[in-house]
Amino acid sequence: MEVTVKLPKSLYKDVSQIALAKKKSIAEIITNAVRKEIAEETETLERPLADCSDEEVLALANLKMPKEQSDRQSELLYKNQAGKLTPIERNELNALMNVYQMDNLRKAQGIYEAVLRNLIKTPDDLE
Repeated sequence: MEVTVKLPKSLYKDVSQIALAKKKSIAEIITNAVRKEIAEETETLERPLADCSDEEVLALANLKMPKEQSDRQSELLYKNQAGKLTPIERNELNALMNVYQMDNLRKAQGIYEAVLRNLIKTPDDLE
């Protein structure tokens, strides 16, 4: 499957330099980075919360989408409501919505585990 991604110029420059240094294509560098991130996320999701430290559980319970991603998601949602979303932006929005949903699931699991451990009484106790 082919996916088109819009990268900030600074990130593209960094990826280009890595590709040049490693004598690989830009696509290979990006693909490998995505594979690594997905593997780490999968490992995190598959790890039972019971095996996590209190600090890790609280970190999950306090999980928030990074501001840059949240801002971009808001921008794309606004464009979508206005009917001005390009096909590439639609793919980006779908990806951000998937990240948002997964983060919310992990956050809910973290809150549940934190309550079970008496680390918090209610979600209102979180930072």
